[in-house]
Amino acid sequence: MAGLSNLKRVLGSSLHRGGTGNLAADSDIAFRGFGFLNVRAFSSVEVVETGNWQTQDEVKLHKVRCLLSEYGFTTDQITRVYKYSPSKFRTAETLSPKLAFFRSILGPNDDVARVVAANPQMLCYSLENKLMPNYQFVKSILGRDELVAKSIRRSSSLLYMDVQKNLAVKVSFLRESGLPCSSIAKLMEHSPRVLAMSSFSKLEESVKKAMNLGFDPSNPVFVSAIRAICQINGSIWDRKVELYRKWGWSNDDFLSAFKKHPFIMCISEEKINKGMDVFLNIFGFRSSDIVKYSYLMLLSVEERIVPRCSVIALLVSKGFLDDSPSTYAKALCAREEIFVERFVDKYPEHVLELWQKVRRKAVV
Repeated sequence: MAGLSNLKRVLGSSLHRGGTGNLAADSDIAFRGFGFLNVRAFSSVEVVETGNWQTQDEVKLHKVRCLLSEYGFTTDQITRVYKYSPSKFRTAETLSPKLAFFRSILGPNDDVARVVAANPQMLCYSLENKLMPNYQFVKSILGRDELVAKSIRRSSSLLYMDVQKNLAVKVSFLRESGLPCSSIAKLMEHSPRVLAMSSFSKLEESVKKAMNLGFDPSNPVFVSAIRAICQINGSIWDRKVELYRKWGWSNDDFLSAFKKHPFIMCISEEKINKGMDVFLNIFGFRSSDIVKYSYLMLLSVEERIVPRCSVIALLVSKGFLDDSPSTYAKALCAREEIFVERFVDKYPEHVLELWQKVRRKAVV
């Protein structure tokens, strides 16, 4: 064995060059010269015969890196997997079937790499006893594989959380509260973190609050109300309600607007102020108009509201359109190509220059 003879030669030369007389210390010098840290480090791993004299751990590492690379993991993602998952779960033999399973659910390798790298601890769970049973439970609610994939991309903890003591209990509670299966599936598809991450008490509190606000559990919008309420703690909720009041809403106005579009409570306080200021102070809306068309608060002020309302206001001033909130609302909700066709291409000599100018500002 050439490697072993080289090792003996290094050891021998080290001892002959004035060793300390301490075998362990002199061996440590020799092993450092040979590329190992010390005798203990050398003895703790088994050496395998390879051309590069790699340790068995290095071979395992190489296999895992190759496997992850095959699944599209970048260098940074591989590093993250190594940083946040225990070493005993990081062998090619244990990872391969799990990665294949994830790919069967999520599809493209890029999705597998992104989901796993974002939450490497999912690699620590048993394929047969945890990952597959959890997948089957989620599928029993969502039905279609593409919906399961969408849900897991949004919250991969669905695959390893305690189904019986956590997820199943929450689903049963929602059913008992009057939510139809379609609404529960909608909640799991669009906001799985509400089910996966919220405590049972938080979910229960959100359902009760939605009911107290007048939402009907059998109505699909009830799910949106739960999602909105779950995301916001009590003090922030009160601040946002008060902010809407400052812009002229009464308690009844707020309740009416929230019932139509619960996500008006999910936008930031800065966005609430900015949106109300633009609608009321620049384009002449009344506060009651925003109550009626509360979904307008969800739109981007810079990219949609200001550019489109500027065009509509100019066309109104020239008498081409009615000056009514519904005119603005319809224009704001139209798809980009429809808006351009109806309000820009139809009146190019009047609004094309303005449209190009406000669009440039929006992009910048």
